[in-house]
Amino acid sequence: MKVLKNNVTKFIIFSLIIGLIIAFIFTIKGLLLQLLGVTLLIVAAIICILLFFTIFGPIILGVLVIAGAILGFFLIIGIIGWIFM
Repeated sequence: MKVLKNNVTKFIIFSLIIGLIIAFIFTIKGLLLQLLGVTLLIVAAIICILLFFTIFGPIILGVLVIAGAILGFFLIIGIIGWIFM
């Protein structure tokens, strides 16, 4: 029991718990970004199928891809700002 009363041991246990919480948060954020990307691809595919790949299909697909890239960029900037600020 003397080992648990040591301040270094308490600090190590506290650091491990904080590390696990931060790792969990990063995992959830990565999963949400992947789900967002998959959702955008599915929506783009459905729109292209509904338009029967006419001239508007690739145009709408391009707009969705650009919008998804911009949204992903802002999400990453937001996550970095949320963590470090």
